[in-house]
Order: sequence, then C-alpha cells, then structure tokens
Amino acid sequence: MSSPDSPTVVVGAGIIGLSTAWHLADLGQRVVLVDSGPAAGGTTTAGAGFVGQWAAGYAWYWNESERDVEQYGIDFYRRLAESGHGPTGYRRNGNVWLTVTEQGRTDHIPPFEDHPLRPAGARTLTPAEAAELVPGLDPSAVTAGFLHPDGIQISAPDTAAALVGALRAKGVAIREHTAVAGLEARDGSVTGVRTAGGEVIDAARVVLAAGSWTNALLAPLGRELPTVRVVASRLVTKPFGLPGTLPTLMLPELEGLWIREHRGGLTYGAGSGYEALHVGGADRGADPARRPVRTDLLDAMRTSVHPIVARLLPAAAGVLGADETPTQGVVSMTADRNFIVGPVPELAGLVVAGGDNESGVTHGPGLGRIAAELSVTGTTTLGDPSRYDPARFPARAPSEADVVAMMPARREADARRAGATA
Repeated sequence: MSSPDSPTVVVGAGIIGLSTAWHLADLGQRVVLVDSGPAAGGTTTAGAGFVGQWAAGYAWYWNESERDVEQYGIDFYRRLAESGHGPTGYRRNGNVWLTVTEQGRTDHIPPFEDHPLRPAGARTLTPAEAAELVPGLDPSAVTAGFLHPDGIQISAPDTAAALVGALRAKGVAIREHTAVAGLEARDGSVTGVRTAGGEVIDAARVVLAAGSWTNALLAPLGRELPTVRVVASRLVTKPFGLPGTLPTLMLPELEGLWIREHRGGLTYGAGSGYEALHVGGADRGADPARRPVRTDLLDAMRTSVHPIVARLLPAAAGVLGADETPTQGVVSMTADRNFIVGPVPELAGLVVAGGDNESGVTHGPGLGRIAAELSVTGTTTLGDPSRYDPARFPARAPSEADVVAMMPARREADARRAGATA
C-alpha cells in the first residue's frame, strides 16, 4: 500500500520518460524509473536526433503551444550539452527545407514565409544560397529553400545516455529489465505498479511513458489511447568526408525525406520506410517488438530515395547502398497528430505521457516537464495542457486502421487539396 512518502514511479525510460523523471526530481520528488529493457534502449535510440520549430510552418496542425514545447527542447538539450553529464552530439546547424520542382516551391515555401510564428533569422533561399549553406548540394537539383537557423542536431543514443547519468546523479532510482505488467489501485487511486515477476512497487503517483506499449497498461481501466503503432526506418551510410556543419535537410514533397550528417556520412529516412503495424493483422492487444526488423521497408526506401539523394548530394552516390546500416523503431501516432499528456480520468494519481507522433526527441523534454508538473501540482507552466488532455478522446478508441483514416494530412498542401475535393 502506498503512502504520501512513496515515490513517483515513471514507467518507460525513453526520452519522454527520462525527461519526466528529470523534472519530477527537480520538483523535489523521489522517483523510481522502470523499463522493461535497458534505459533508453528502445525507440528513442533509433531516433535521428534533429530538433526544430516544426510548428512554425511545417506541421500546420500545431500552434504556439507546440512551438513553445519545441523551443523548450532546443534549450534543454543545449543546457544538457553544457552540463558535462556526457557527450550529446549537440550542434546548432539549422534546418533547411528544400523543394525540387516549381510546384513544390509553390506548395511548401509560402507556409514558412507567411507563418505568424516565423522565428528570427528565418529566410527564403535561392538555389545558389541553399548551396552555400549545404555542403555538397547541387543547386541545379533544387528550386528553392527555407532556413530555420536555430534548429539543432543531437545524437539520440548519446543524449539518452547522458540523461541516464544525470538522473542517477539526481538520485533517481532506475530499474532496468523490469517489465511492468499492471497497475495497483485502491479506492479509485493508483497505489503502485506490479512487475511481470510479481513484485509490487508502491507509488504515490504513476506516470505512464511507455510509448507504443502504453495501451496494454491502460486497457484494464477501460481506457484506450487513439494511437497507431508505426514502424519507422532510417539508414546510415559509410563515411565519405561529409562535414559536420551540414544542416538538417527536409524535403516535404518527396515522401517527407529528411537527411542529416552522421559521423562523416549520411543518415536519412522517408515515408516509404514507414508502415502502420495493423497492416498484416496486428492489433493493440499485440505488443510490437522493441526494435523491429522490416527489410521490405528498407528495400523500398532505398529504391525510392537513393536516386533523389544522389542528385541532391552527388558526393554521396558512391556510398548509397554500400553496406548501409539500418535502424528501425516503433513510433506512436495519434488520431489528431497531437500529443497525449495528462491525468487519466479513470484513476486518480495516474498521468499518461505519450503519442510521440514521430517527434519525441524534439518534444520529449517539454512533454516530460508538462507530465511532471501535472502529476505533482495539477497545473503546468509550459504550453496549453488542454491540447494534450487524454480526456479529449472517448475512453474507447477506434481501431488502428480508423485512427489512420482520422489523422489530418501530414502537409498543408495536401490538406488544402483534400479540402478542395471534399
């Protein structure tokens, strides 16, 4: 049975759970962080590690709240890099959006130029100006660009490891390889968690930050989050002398292709390397693998992306497909493409933090702060918590296939076209 002196238990040691534990400790809480595998050993370490203000022209369905959470993440990673808790790979290289056709320039550059949240120093780029900022870019391969100068890059695995070290220094108890099988409750309030081995860990409050595995723990309460688990893929080339100053490149008209430098080579990903797990018959009752292996998605991405990358960065042509290293993880997309952070209506003392929408590295620090503050004080000083409240959805979620159908279009140009044909 828990007591007021019992710790706060955080379930899930990905970036959101690590950040939640960090902010709980800063609020004076005693914290136990539990994960079924090694800390930060799941999807977080498969992350590409680029961070930016996506709400300022890219993710049209986000607003000032998400922008503030994004800026908090940028500032958090800078402070972590300066703290000496370990290498993080932090670099302020900026983000550059590129278009490769005139229609792409018409569709995708004006939302940045005209956005009310446009950050200081942001500017439109001619192909020649883009080539000056992007080492090795062939200007004839693009029609326009747009720069967000404050975007950063980190190494997701190194940053997660630095966070683990920092949490231990803060006195957070980290229980690795400890799967949580269920929640303990009494009189309508959470009292702890029960591990797969039968141990009960008493808790004054619990935060579920278990990503794509969260619904399995919520199901006994009659609550489901309207999410769909998606396999996300990226590939890493061998080094070929690419400088570490390369900005993160985003090409929204090309399946959302993104590219960044990694140890002298490239890492990249695109929509052809993604697939919802319900395709093939899985449902929310089946837990996905922590690190899936989908060679078919990797092959599809190579086929679609290699010619494009070789045109953009001709020096990369010789390493594309040559012993590239794949990385895949499971991201959790939500019905409205926004995050789910807040108290679970069915059980007092229980807060959920999830629905990363493939941007958990960017938003994780801020979402963790919101989860910690809501858990301890019931309010938050960051963002608009009503946008993330689990209660905005019915307790029973639609199927994963229906969630996919409900999600707004990924890009504003696609949303405009859909509206014109509705």
